[in-house]
Amino acid sequence: MGMTINDILRTKVAGVWEGTYTVLDPSGKQLERFASRQEGCMEGTQWTERVVYLREGQEPYEHFYHATVDGDHVEFHNSTMWGVTSRVGEEAIVFAFGWNERPNERIIEVTRPDGDYRSRVWQHFVDGRLAKLTIIEERRVPGAEPLRWDPAEKKL
Repeated sequence: MGMTINDILRTKVAGVWEGTYTVLDPSGKQLERFASRQEGCMEGTQWTERVVYLREGQEPYEHFYHATVDGDHVEFHNSTMWGVTSRVGEEAIVFAFGWNERPNERIIEVTRPDGDYRSRVWQHFVDGRLAKLTIIEERRVPGAEPLRWDPAEKKL
C-alpha cells in the first residue's frame, strides 16, 4: 500500500512553513498579496494546524484547525467549517471546504508538497461560479518545530 493522507501530512506537510498568498480575480488581476506562517503537527491520528495571516497594516490573524486523520479518512473538529479531503496518488491532496455561515461558498484547494517547497492553489466559488483564485507558495523553515498546543484550549 502507498502513502495515505496521514503519511503525507506527517512526512511532507508537518513543520513550519512561511509563504505568500496571492489572491487573483478570475481574469488574473491581483486583488491582494500577504505573508503567512503555517505550523502543522501530526501526533498519532491527530492533526493540528495553526495559520497566521500577516497582512500589512493589520494585526496578525490566527486560525486553528484540528482533524483526526486515520489513513485516508479525515474528520474535522471545527464547528464553523466543513471539509472533505482526498489524496491524488502520493503527491497531492485535494481539500474541498467551506464555512457553515456561508453555505453558498466553496473552496477547492490542491496542495503539492515537495521537500522544503510546496504550492497550494485555492479555487473560490460563490454560487457555483469561480470568484477568485489564491496561489500560495511556501518554504519550510529548516529546523523549526511547530508549536504544540491543546486544541481544547483554543477556539477551533
